[in-house]
Amino acid sequence: MTILKQKRMHKRQMLICLAVLAVLSWMTFYILFKDHSPEALYEVFSRADWRFVGLGVACMAVYLICEAESIRTLMGAFQTKVPFLRSAGYSFADFYFSAITPSATGGQPMQLYYMTRDGFGFAQSSFSLLTLAAVYQLMVLVYGVVMVIVKYPYVQSQGRLIKWLLIFGIAVNGICSLGILLVILKRALVERLAMIGITIAVKLRIIKDRKKMERKAEHLIDEYSRGGECFRKYPLVFVKVVLLTALRLTALFMIPYFACMALGIGDVGPFEFLAVQAILSLAVTAVPLPGSVGASEGSFMLLYSGVVAAGNVFPMMMLSRGISFYGFLAVSGAATLILQFWKAGYTKENT
Repeated sequence: MTILKQKRMHKRQMLICLAVLAVLSWMTFYILFKDHSPEALYEVFSRADWRFVGLGVACMAVYLICEAESIRTLMGAFQTKVPFLRSAGYSFADFYFSAITPSATGGQPMQLYYMTRDGFGFAQSSFSLLTLAAVYQLMVLVYGVVMVIVKYPYVQSQGRLIKWLLIFGIAVNGICSLGILLVILKRALVERLAMIGITIAVKLRIIKDRKKMERKAEHLIDEYSRGGECFRKYPLVFVKVVLLTALRLTALFMIPYFACMALGIGDVGPFEFLAVQAILSLAVTAVPLPGSVGASEGSFMLLYSGVVAAGNVFPMMMLSRGISFYGFLAVSGAATLILQFWKAGYTKENT
């Protein structure tokens, strides 16, 4: 398949995903607004302290900057310099395509497309993005599990749905993180597992050309093994990406707190919001819906009902999701459109 055909396919998929996102958003807000008046919500928002709204927006800026800097750090380990604005563009594309595709599956393939289109090596780019995904999922898992332990009585007080979502989230994030890290760091083990998988697939007649598939698997494993060697050579690169990811998640998790402060709701401390948001993120990240639309709003309403007064949860959720998802989706869509037409050619030599 040519790059041109891939682009046409992506456009069709994007239109379908946008349509699904629009339908899910309409259904979500239809259900939510059945018990809440838009006029009353507007009155609450009109009294909001926009200084705290600005801090919430600043948190999203930190979220974006941390991802962009992580990409630059990982690519820098291969002596490849990525300009910050270009890296920020890749981060916007990640948010936009992750938001409109189920389980955020579209973000990194499109990042990889833009990076290779701009002249960055496929092996270095794919390894950097794979590592970033592994660290992000690992940090979501660690952050969430720690907060589940710290707030265990609170989690126990939640309904069965939240508990099952948490179990599902822990399982999916754990398996994905382990799988990606094994590909990067344990070549021999992954080679054995890959050959076993190919043997089974051949017997089931899923794969017809065994030798061709083995060559592909060996090529991919070789690429990521070289990346793992780079990490062992430069361990501080991995440490920096972990710290940037922790800061990235902390900024994202603080947005509900600033939404609460903007609306003058309660006097709950920031740690409570960090804990609840980490638990919420762990519960909904694996839900196969574009941007977890519906699941995020519903889980937000359930989890925060035990933190702030019931009548205040809905406006806080609307403002928080407006900053962290719907508003940023519009901004990232515009930035991605610019990235689509703002092509650049970079090579290892001229960077």
